[in-house]
Order: sequence, then structure tokens, then C-alpha cells
Amino acid sequence: MLSFFLLLSGYVVSTLQSTSSTINIVEKVYKKQQSYHALLSLLPYIIQSLKSEDASYDALSDPWAMPFAVQTEKGSLEVVIYDEDRFLNLNKVGEDPLYREVFERLLNLLGVSQGYTDRLLAWIGKEPKNFESEYPLKRAPMDSPEELEFLGMKRDELYGKTEGDISYPGVLSLVTTYSSGKINVNTAPKYILMALDPGIDSSLADRIIEYRAKKPFKSINDLVLVEGMSFDILYRIQKVIDVKSSFFRLKETVKTGDVETTLEVVYDRSKNEIVYKRLY
Repeated sequence: MLSFFLLLSGYVVSTLQSTSSTINIVEKVYKKQQSYHALLSLLPYIIQSLKSEDASYDALSDPWAMPFAVQTEKGSLEVVIYDEDRFLNLNKVGEDPLYREVFERLLNLLGVSQGYTDRLLAWIGKEPKNFESEYPLKRAPMDSPEELEFLGMKRDELYGKTEGDISYPGVLSLVTTYSSGKINVNTAPKYILMALDPGIDSSLADRIIEYRAKKPFKSINDLVLVEGMSFDILYRIQKVIDVKSSFFRLKETVKTGDVETTLEVVYDRSKNEIVYKRLY
């Protein structure tokens, strides 16, 4: 009788725990749904603020580039925006020999093994003649930079590595699949600036970043105002640079209790449309 009672008690406790767990799951799903609708309703206002900005040039000192956060008793909200045009667009590598050179220089600067350019071109359907690949071919534009993993790129090449005293950022932190293809020199990271031309070394890239922090470039011709920047370099890179951005990634995150919900979109300001949306 005692054994039966203990067995029954164990079953009841197990059932209660299972019910409690189910209730918690339902509550979390409900909170996520609420958060999603709240974030979705906020999105038009964020987009409107981007549209109202001076679009003649975009810089890291602009209001949109400043993270926004609010803390309340019920939770917190954080909005982060950055432009995709600061990065190199993988889908543009096969469209222009100059863009391909920039991509190959970037890989070299990051200490990435050679050979990925042909694999990339094959993946997006622009492979060189007589190219044979041991990897699967998508033959369509990339939807996400993470697809580089399918080309055989190593984890430390994707996410970064340290060799001796030197730390290299990963390729994924410097590339995109959503951009105009023109790299915004007002927002581009140091490694992207260096990849633009062999004449832009680490020191010159640092001076460009220092100059634009004080006075953003309103025209690509303003680059020659930076010490060490020549008209020859500007002439060579003018086709792939700009001082404004078209594509912006917006991340809205709300936290309520132990539930965190993020709405991430990519917005094309030039066409006033959302080209990517993800909830997690």
C-alpha cells in the first residue's frame, strides 16, 4: 500500500511539474507575441526618423547611429541601427573586377587562405570557365553571409582569430548580402578602408577614421583632405565608394522578465522598403 501511495504521489508531482512547465511555455509564447506586435508598431516610427534624416551623407555621428535604450518597471527596450553600406557586399564580387580585388585584399588582410573568390563566384552562379568545385553550388545570390561556411571557410576565418600579438576580425563581421555595393567611407570599418586600395595602409586608414569623427565627408572628394590620401588613390576607388548609405539594419529588442524578443529588419531607404525581416 505504501509503495502504491509513493508511486501515485510521484505521478501527481510529475504531472504538476509538467503542467507548470506547459503554463510557463504558454506564458512565454504569449509575451513574445505581445512583444512582437509592440516592436512591429514601433518600426514605422524608426523608419520615419531615418527618412527624415539628411540623406546627402551618413556618418557615425548622426542620431540614427546612436543606440537608444529605455528601462521601465515592466522591462526594457533597446534600438540599434547600423548601415549595411559600411560592409562589402558578397553578391557584388562577381559584377566588377575592382570589387573582386577589394574582396581578395580583404581576405589577405584578415589572414584568410586564398581560393575562396572562385568558390564564391561559383556559389552565386558566376563561376570562371572550366571551374570545378568539390563544394555544392547554389548558383543564386547569397541570402546571408553565413553561407560562406558552405564554401569551406574555417570557423576562425569566419569569426576571428588571434595569431601572436595580432587579432584578426572574422570575415562575417565585415561583409553583407544587403547593400548598394557602394562602401560608405564615413562608416566603413578600418579593414574595409584598407581593402579599398593598396595605397591605404593602417596609418592612413586610422587618419581617415580620425578625420571623419571630427568632420564627416560630404563628398568622396573630401577624402583628399586627409593627410596621405592622394588623387590617384581616390581615382582608383571612386567607383566603389560613397558618403551616404541606402541599406540599414534595425534591431529592436524588448525584455520582459525572463523573455527577450528581437525584431531585426533590413530597410532600403532608397526604395522605401523592407528587404529582410526576422523575429527571434
